[in-house]
Amino acid sequence: MSEVKFVIEKSPRIARLIHDLYANMPEIEADRAELITESYKQTEHLPIIKRRSAAFRHILENIPIVIREGELIVGSNSVAPRGCQTFPEFSYEWLPPEYETIATREADPFYISPDTIRRLENVHPYWKGKTVSDLAAANMDPEVLDVFMNHGIFTVGNYFFNGVGHVNVNYEKVINCGLETYIEECKAQLATLTRGQGDYAEKRNFWESVIESCEAVIAYARRYSDLALSLAADCTDSDRKAELLTIAEACDHVPAKPARSFHEACQGFWFIQQLMQMESSGHSISPGRFDQYMYPFFKADLDEGKITYESAQELLDCIWVKFNDLNKCRDAASAEGFAGYGMFQNLIVGGQDENGYDVTNELSFMCMEAQCHVRLPQPSLSIRVWNKSPHDLLIKAAAVTREGMGVPAFYNDEVIIPAMMDRGISLKEARRYCIIGCVEPCVPHYTDGWQDAAFFNMCRPMEMVFSNGVDKGVQIGPKTGDVCKMGSFQDFYNAYKTQQEFFVKMMVQADNAVDYAHSVRCPLPFQASLIDDCMARGKSNQEGGARYNFTGPQGFGIANNTDGLLA
Repeated sequence: MSEVKFVIEKSPRIARLIHDLYANMPEIEADRAELITESYKQTEHLPIIKRRSAAFRHILENIPIVIREGELIVGSNSVAPRGCQTFPEFSYEWLPPEYETIATREADPFYISPDTIRRLENVHPYWKGKTVSDLAAANMDPEVLDVFMNHGIFTVGNYFFNGVGHVNVNYEKVINCGLETYIEECKAQLATLTRGQGDYAEKRNFWESVIESCEAVIAYARRYSDLALSLAADCTDSDRKAELLTIAEACDHVPAKPARSFHEACQGFWFIQQLMQMESSGHSISPGRFDQYMYPFFKADLDEGKITYESAQELLDCIWVKFNDLNKCRDAASAEGFAGYGMFQNLIVGGQDENGYDVTNELSFMCMEAQCHVRLPQPSLSIRVWNKSPHDLLIKAAAVTREGMGVPAFYNDEVIIPAMMDRGISLKEARRYCIIGCVEPCVPHYTDGWQDAAFFNMCRPMEMVFSNGVDKGVQIGPKTGDVCKMGSFQDFYNAYKTQQEFFVKMMVQADNAVDYAHSVRCPLPFQASLIDDCMARGKSNQEGGARYNFTGPQGFGIANNTDGLLA
């Protein structure tokens, strides 16, 4: 058997970080909910996208921050390790009924303190009638809302109750250019506006909100710089003091300015990954082709003798630990479906560039080594393979697979690239694909895919044939006749198609209602700054700013449904 490449000794630091991360049950915190409520009360006169950026700024200026013992990469959405904030602007009414059970439920329990409950109860009344879920429900026909909520034929709950996520953003540009460049681009766009144009206010508000959001992220990073300096001043351990001073320098510089080193590139990347979740409540925010956009910084530092393979591996391992610090609390039913505190941050290595050349590099191997060192659920590690993948890469991937962690997932360029081209994507763009969340290919930082927008139970329309459209004593589907009087399979199959078409149209109406509610109540200006075409168009992702914009519901139970039809 071929030798497994890039087997690098694991730093003792990593075991300590993992131990501290998992020492206690994850905890729900109330800081973000309080801060966004404070901001929204003060900005009711503003357009929604300006309210969103003002709230993002208020949160990042005031939310408690922490640098944990031994960290080299910093930035956490909660004080408690693996803790989470709540997002009342999307929904909140599911949480109070679970206060007493959320710490003891079987799937993804969270501790919630009496003080946190008190603080949340103080802010929740403000949001009644103002959430994304409120508006989505109001825009569904009553019978559609009833079928969604009560009859188990389809659900749009993923984004009805939560943010969307399911996106890959332009990490490469942030790391190479810095957010100050984004601010200058917005100012240049603002200078092109004339007051007489019809979309003047819309575009002005958008670009001003992006500026405010980027400035907020820069200020947030510098809060960490100040904290690191403060900790360094009191630190008596000379090694840790030096680490804290390095952290302080990095956080003062990135993501405001272009990264100057591999460490700064890692830190800049992490602030983007972390704060995307802070803004959006989304999951499946996916780093994509991490080995590609990080490699130039690694290679430059290695060639100049600034880092070794071991020190670079330690930084990667620290990022792998941080992926598991991000968390999200879901309602009990959703937690059962997403059990394991899943955030589905898909990071993919290997594959080819837009010109069809294999671009496997040393970081491709080291990312897989990080998975072996850290051995935690996140990121969702994937690998692109094709007929020119280096044999050593495949051996490394096989060695990781043998560890029994269920990763990496293997994606075949020779199948996925033609499939994307069949959807109208150019060859060059398709060759650059990454994976979002579980298994969803997309064009990196050009796509608002809304994957998992709905789940449709393919077996339920067949059950509706047997009940003539009745469920729980209510006529929710069309009357397709007494099944006992159907004379042939074709009669039954036609009835099935009638039921299915009826409920699929309901699902589409529900999805459209949720989609519209997000655009009206929760546009995300910081996310939009990182999606190509949103900036040029002056529109958020939620308002249609991305180049590729589609909705992806899923049909479940296809095999069971086929078996049922054939029985």
